[in-house]
Amino acid sequence: MKSYFSTSIPTFCLLSIMAITSGFTRATKSDSEWLVAEAKALIETGWWSNYTRAENHCTWPGIQCNAGTVIEIDLGGHGLNGDITPQIGALSKLQLLNLSWNSLTGELPSSLGNLTQLAVLDASYNHIHSIPLAIQRMENLVSLSLSE
Repeated sequence: MKSYFSTSIPTFCLLSIMAITSGFTRATKSDSEWLVAEAKALIETGWWSNYTRAENHCTWPGIQCNAGTVIEIDLGGHGLNGDITPQIGALSKLQLLNLSWNSLTGELPSSLGNLTQLAVLDASYNHIHSIPLAIQRMENLVSLSLSE
């Protein structure tokens, strides 16, 4: 009986350590995949066309991060034009989006409804003509400014 316990306890400890470390590896991999997807979404907006995915997107102009994840985009008065691309809706941790005082046109993309953590959306002083119903899914939105 003594030998059974002497081999089963170290085996149990070893298996526990392996399970824990494999969980960390999976979390790290999914975190890094998330960061790559986040950088890709930012680049595809066209607003950071001079940057590459290899660069740390948390250092790009107008971006604020927390623990490597984009939580704020502040591009007010940056001379942006064209449509607001749907890729912005992939940034699910975003809490503030300021696109005011630009020359953006068209409608707000329905993908903005994916930004359920967004508290502030300012697209004022642009030429936005339509607001999607998906905006109703923004349960944390406390400030919406679309004035012209």
